[in-house]
Amino acid sequence: MNPARLLVVHWNQPDACAATVCALLAQQVSLQVTVIDNHSEEAAFQQLRASLGPEIEIVRLETNRGWGGALNVLLQRWLSEETSSYCFISAHDTRVEADCLRFLLKAAEGDPRLGIVCPQYPEPFVAKLSSLRGVHPETVVPREPGVVQEVDAPHGTLMLVRRECLQEIGLFDERYFAYGDEHELGARARRRGWKVAMVWGAIVINPGTWTASALRSYLFARNSLLLVHDYFGPPAAWLRGVLLLGNTLLLLVSAQKDEVFSARARWQGVSDHFAGRYGKPKLR
Repeated sequence: MNPARLLVVHWNQPDACAATVCALLAQQVSLQVTVIDNHSEEAAFQQLRASLGPEIEIVRLETNRGWGGALNVLLQRWLSEETSSYCFISAHDTRVEADCLRFLLKAAEGDPRLGIVCPQYPEPFVAKLSSLRGVHPETVVPREPGVVQEVDAPHGTLMLVRRECLQEIGLFDERYFAYGDEHELGARARRRGWKVAMVWGAIVINPGTWTASALRSYLFARNSLLLVHDYFGPPAAWLRGVLLLGNTLLLLVSAQKDEVFSARARWQGVSDHFAGRYGKPKLR
């Protein structure tokens, strides 16, 4: 079998990215690695290049194309020029426990209709998609290691995609830019009859994010509305928009706001969705 392709998206975190690549290569799975530099600062890019060495391919993009847009560049190359059956997709700060990649590969090889598969986070939850809440976690009773459980959407920290699945359903929707595009890809796969699943015992950790709070708040709001609109219809998106704005007002007067919250950015995200403004955000 040809080595699986591994694509790691990097942006301005060279130390974390180098550690991620090393950790994934240590998983004892045959991998062909490419790091996609999403137009990082020059110093960060040069540090990444020095840390990884010449044996790791780095493709530097001329502009920040977002998560899905950056991956699409290399996924298209993978589909058109290579023959491996599977591609792992990873964030630049992914941490994995032992045998994580092997668990994912075993699941994919055991079911030819499994199009996208992801590991579990340490907390026992699965991703659910609803018209009122978008994609949200649902706490469940954990299952035995190796059990493959179908989910509504994968998470993007680390996942495996099957060549035939992407050939049929297409690549990431670049309207999302970041946060939620992996959920849409999973929903599209399920709509076309492919399975999307999580493997218990394959454990991944996402230690954090360096994206600004306002930007995350904006993208979470805008992209959840886009997802609901496309998979449940315009009335459902309007209802979710009303609920989202109501929740924003409650959080404004609450002492329990989390670090992602920005009322102004949320409002702009809702406004931009209904105005049809997608792609790379332009926060006001």
